[in-house]
Amino acid sequence: EGARRRFISKPTEERLHAVRTAGRRFRSLLEDVAELAPSAKLLRRVKRAAEQTDAARDATIILRLLESSADPGERHVAEPLLAELSAREKEATRLAHKHLRSTRFTG
Repeated sequence: EGARRRFISKPTEERLHAVRTAGRRFRSLLEDVAELAPSAKLLRRVKRAAEQTDAARDATIILRLLESSADPGERHVAEPLLAELSAREKEATRLAHKHLRSTRFTG
């Protein structure tokens, strides 16, 4: 919940990564204790939140890979693609932010 709140207050690449990492750990914990304390509804909520952040993380990774692999002498050729990927990353992050703003993992 803390990682989600930090991302909501200021959506950055690092905070999105923290949300996704915390979500994976929380999902793993819920799956490990499912026999002792079943919480199918909470597990579905955690999985849905992860799905809502996939596009933003994928766009970020693709953008960073292209930025780091573009030859400086040919960077001008890659600029239109970089701009498009940057726009997609921003939109995907906006949608993840919107979804996570309305998602709660605690009572």
